[in-house]
Amino acid sequence: MTTSVLACATSLLLAVSAPTQPAPSASRLPSAPTPSRAGQSLAPDFRQANPQGKLVQLSALRGQYVLLDFWASWCPPCRAENPVLVQAYQRYKGKKFTILSVSLDHNRAAWLKAVQADGLTWPQVSDLKGWDNAAAVRYHIEALPQNYLLDPTGHVVGQNLRGAALEQRLAQLLGS
Repeated sequence: MTTSVLACATSLLLAVSAPTQPAPSASRLPSAPTPSRAGQSLAPDFRQANPQGKLVQLSALRGQYVLLDFWASWCPPCRAENPVLVQAYQRYKGKKFTILSVSLDHNRAAWLKAVQADGLTWPQVSDLKGWDNAAAVRYHIEALPQNYLLDPTGHVVGQNLRGAALEQRLAQLLGS
């Protein structure tokens, strides 16, 4: 079994068996996050290119809630979660919410084909370095899918929210 498939399968097992954590511990965030706001960590900033080659910077999205989503086209649990993300994006995009997806793909064509096929209309970035993706390394991503929910000031207010847990947290923060 390849490392990427094993990590993806491990993530699926963890997602099924582990409860969703409301916020990451400071030790799980990379690069010594800036502690502030009653224990919430400031998400480390990064920039990567979108499919058109334009650099997208995480901190430029401040002022809205951001779901920072780490995924890959070759990851079945990621692809299975994409319809949930599409629904959340459609429901909350008018309420100061967006998603920034970071792909851990190597193959540009496969990445863009998955974006198109899954209807992912929010910002997408990748450096096409797979597990060595600079943002993934900075966030210590070891399995997929992974996500962080950031508040409008860039502080982490949720981690690995999937399915109903994502909907519940967004409804709590943004209203239904």
